[in-house]
Amino acid sequence: MKTLMSLFLTMAVLFAMADEEKPLKTKIKNVTVFLSGAQIERTGTMYLGAGNYDIVVEDLPTSINSNTIQVNGKGNLTVLSVENRINYLKGQKKTKEVIVLEDSLKLMQKQMAYQNAMLQVYREEEAMILANKLIGGADNGVDIGALKANADFYRVRLTDLKTKQLDITYKVAEMQLTINRLNQQLNELNAKRNQPTGEIVVRVHVKAAGNASFNIKYNVANAGWSAMYDIRAIDVNNPVSLNFKAGVYQNTGESWDNVKLTLSTANPNQSNAKPVLSPWYLYYNNYYRSTGKNNARDKAGAVAPTAAMDDAEMVAYEDEKDFGNAAEYTTVVEYPINFEYEIDLPYDVESNGKVRIVEVQKYELDATYEYFAVPKVDPDAFLLARVTGWEKYNLLPGESNIFFMGTYVGKSYINPLSAMDTLDVSLGRDKAISLKREMIKDFTSDQFIGANRRVTKGWEITVRNNKSKEIEIVIEDQFPISSNKEIVIDHVEDSEGIVNETTGKVTWRIKLKPYESKKLVIKYSVKFPKEQTVVVY
Repeated sequence: MKTLMSLFLTMAVLFAMADEEKPLKTKIKNVTVFLSGAQIERTGTMYLGAGNYDIVVEDLPTSINSNTIQVNGKGNLTVLSVENRINYLKGQKKTKEVIVLEDSLKLMQKQMAYQNAMLQVYREEEAMILANKLIGGADNGVDIGALKANADFYRVRLTDLKTKQLDITYKVAEMQLTINRLNQQLNELNAKRNQPTGEIVVRVHVKAAGNASFNIKYNVANAGWSAMYDIRAIDVNNPVSLNFKAGVYQNTGESWDNVKLTLSTANPNQSNAKPVLSPWYLYYNNYYRSTGKNNARDKAGAVAPTAAMDDAEMVAYEDEKDFGNAAEYTTVVEYPINFEYEIDLPYDVESNGKVRIVEVQKYELDATYEYFAVPKVDPDAFLLARVTGWEKYNLLPGESNIFFMGTYVGKSYINPLSAMDTLDVSLGRDKAISLKREMIKDFTSDQFIGANRRVTKGWEITVRNNKSKEIEIVIEDQFPISSNKEIVIDHVEDSEGIVNETTGKVTWRIKLKPYESKKLVIKYSVKFPKEQTVVVY
């Protein structure tokens, strides 16, 4: 008995000595989104008496990188340790999407209950009418006028009742389909919400009672952003507008509600180990081996409603202005190894993996415009905007939407890592310039000469300007290139085009007056052993 009492006393002392857990309510202050991953900054304040406590920050993602947790703040206390843990007993908070779906489900169920009640009323009325349709009695004959009046009444009223019952049946069936869809979506979202949550435990020693403010930062996975662009050209006499946007996504398990975003070009998941260059040994037979490893060459990329007022709400402003652009609220900060775009606007980014478009920057870039054509590949001429000055803005690779004269004309891709000083943007096809590439039959031949075969080809390119103004157009074609010394290629004619001997490309830059036509000729011959097969076209 004494042993049992001693055990209870010991446990009581241990519990008394244990740090008291206190939940800390926090809210997200700022989110820094990296190309892969994100850093969350939370703040919270609480009153603490003197003593030791475990301050618990609840409802966090389970994917927190424990190595990245930072805790600081103000107050008369000392942080003893910081750790994170997973709470399997407490699910995640309801998201806005779940709350909206639950409200919609309740409303739909209420409406369906009302329709079912009305259906029951109509059915009971029908039963009452059918139960009281007896005309006359056993001793009295049937009055023809009364019979006709009753027949008309039954037909009209029963038809109305049946029609209403049928309408309600259809409505209830549609409502049931909607309810089923809402339940399916809720089940999927609740399955995610019922997952465990993460917690950060901050063990502190409070020297004197008072308020303490906490600032907590941590990194999470399943988030990131990728660059995307809108390129807009008003006409061929004005600069090009480049809208730099970011596609932000996250599936961390916590919603980013009304937070300010900072987009960073850094990638904390990428290795920071400096590369090591080992000796490069050469061996006979052109065999070589390199034992060097470059751990720093990992590459990581981002994975990726308007409201209308009624006429009565429209207000006539004395000083009308164009819509503002969110890019006006972005500050670019340059660090030694990366850039950050601080956006001074609140955004909501739900934890569902969907991309949220964020305006980052807007640039006006100088551009020259010219037409371009490769009739061997495509019979149309393309209008190009040759953009300069883009390289000073430290752009990232990304897809771009192209707009010309207020019309969407297609997509392109910006790759600053491989582009030259001039960025060519295709603004679309111009059908007012006609191109035709035809074989010159009188020159084309295929002959066997001794042990060789000689194939000659000739092509005539006709270009016509059907516009009412002069144009400048660049046209490209090509000579074949030999991959074997036994294949001999002779450039017969190129209409004074510029020939790149390395690639075989032939380039003509010509000006055409309104409704003017011009012909270009390219001719070549290919000689190779007759027992070999070479495709020449």
